[in-house]
Amino acid sequence: MNTCQKCQFALANPVGRLSVSRIGLFSDARFPGRSIVSLRDHYDDIADAPPAVAELFMADIHCAARIIRRATGADRVDLALSSKADSHVHAHLIPRRRDRDPLPDNGPWEDPRERRPLEPLAEAIAIGLLSAAFDVAGAGLSGS
Repeated sequence: MNTCQKCQFALANPVGRLSVSRIGLFSDARFPGRSIVSLRDHYDDIADAPPAVAELFMADIHCAARIIRRATGADRVDLALSSKADSHVHAHLIPRRRDRDPLPDNGPWEDPRERRPLEPLAEAIAIGLLSAAFDVAGAGLSGS
């Protein structure tokens, strides 16, 4: 299930599943491959999660970032851990490329480009690419 029964946080465009989280493409034309890693269980704050869950979540983020970096050809993947906007712990993984970002040394929130979703074909390609990358890594959706 990709919607939390407690808070209704919904993970769009699922592409992978790891030990305690799910991964979905966040459609952002500025950063193709930008993804959300969301805890499967509901916690309002990472400090509310049991230490073992928090540690596994960070391991999931690490694994997902490596997969996303390889799949997108990114130089690095920026991380933003969030539960403020939505009452559900999740992380944004934002692939960064020096050859495409107008401000590659700044945070993604400082990007001057207008935020818009990927075009439908580009979104479908990104979902397919990330799904295949997570499948190859043994973290595909077949286990969900």
